[in-house]
Amino acid sequence: MWSRILLAALALVCLGSGHASAQDRTTVTACDTLIAARRIDAATGPARDTPEAGCRQVPKADIGPVEQRALIGGAPYECMTITGAGRCLWVAP
Repeated sequence: MWSRILLAALALVCLGSGHASAQDRTTVTACDTLIAARRIDAATGPARDTPEAGCRQVPKADIGPVEQRALIGGAPYECMTITGAGRCLWVAP
C-alpha cells in the first residue's frame, strides 16, 4: 500500500518538475487570433510546438498590459499589448 502511495507521489513530483521548467522560458507564443491560441492550448505533446498560422514566439520582455480578456471553457485567454506589433496578440496559456 505504501509503495503505491510513494510511486504516485514520485510520479506527481516528476510531472510537476517538467511542467515548471517549461514555464521558465524567455518567450511565449502569441497569436493574431483567439482561435489560433486555442488550437495551441488544446494541442498536446509535440503537436503543441507545431507552428500555427498567425502565431509567433515573443520575448516576455516585449509583453505589455492586457487589452482584452476571454474565458472559454474555464480557460483564460488574454490579448496582450506587444512592443512593435501594432495591436494586441492573444497569448496561449
